[in-house]
Amino acid sequence: MRILIASGGTGGHISPALAFREELRRRNIPNELLLGGLKVKFPAGDHVEFSAGELNLSGIPKIVKGIFQTFDAVNNADVVVGFGGYPQFPPILNAILNNKSIYLFEPDALPGKSNKFLSPFAQIVFCAFREATKYFKNGIFVGIPVRKLPIIKKEEAMKILKIETSLPVVGIIGGSQGSEFLNGIARFLVSTGKFFVLAVVGKRGENEEGKNYKFVKFFEDISLFYCSSDVLISRAGMSSIGEIAYFKKPALLIPYPYAGGHQVFNALDVYNFGGAEMLLENDAKGDTVLEILEKLLANSEKYKKKLEEYFLPDAERVMADYILTEAVLRNPSSGRPSSL
Repeated sequence: MRILIASGGTGGHISPALAFREELRRRNIPNELLLGGLKVKFPAGDHVEFSAGELNLSGIPKIVKGIFQTFDAVNNADVVVGFGGYPQFPPILNAILNNKSIYLFEPDALPGKSNKFLSPFAQIVFCAFREATKYFKNGIFVGIPVRKLPIIKKEEAMKILKIETSLPVVGIIGGSQGSEFLNGIARFLVSTGKFFVLAVVGKRGENEEGKNYKFVKFFEDISLFYCSSDVLISRAGMSSIGEIAYFKKPALLIPYPYAGGHQVFNALDVYNFGGAEMLLENDAKGDTVLEILEKLLANSEKYKKKLEEYFLPDAERVMADYILTEAVLRNPSSGRPSSL
């Protein structure tokens, strides 16, 4: 069996695809990674890039080009797994035309147009959030695929980052592309003198540090960021929520208000479960943010426990199990895969 993974766009779609690929590699299952419409820097390596356009008139030429570019890869695969967003369209359309087995992954609590349109052609739509399953007849909740990152003691992580402080450490991260708004909150918190602020500022900021802050454009090892932080302020993309839950860090979620507002529904999913606090951008004023940070610090064990209940480990393993089991059911003579 050969599995083709179709992803692209931003880190929110690419990160779960990489976690799934790691699981396939662990089982020695042949696979190939296709990435389209990249909006983030991605290191050169064993993947193929293709053209992808948004689902509108201006995007059609790019989609058509992507269909031709991905035809051979799809034709050589047995299964195609799409990870949401418009970049998956060219390879999934090829899979439909070539009668390949199709699986989709929905990364948001409120599904996007691409998966809604393609879901009737899929065997299963794997959903990162419980809420999303109600939008698909073939949707199942599996949780958020997260790469197995190392978890070390806070003191060890701080030593590696050369952070020396007795103040609570507030980690701030604005997603794969950074956030000017959250960078502004970071500067406000530095000015209070109540915290040490460790911020991933992305391309919208610069590397800088002082007595009670360290701003970094990008972390080679993001686990150092999470392990050093006592509490977090974050956007509410699926990957960010998955990592927050994986590291069990009390968090204030401030969802990105645009791009269809899907992050608002992601944040609500965790907030309603009791695993995090949430503020909309318009409500994220200085005093309100301070009040919530103090609440998170005072009740950190309660939030950690709820995150442990919220987070389903090994979503990527569950996805692989479903795909391999269905492959056997479709072709019983092949026997039970030894990698199951």
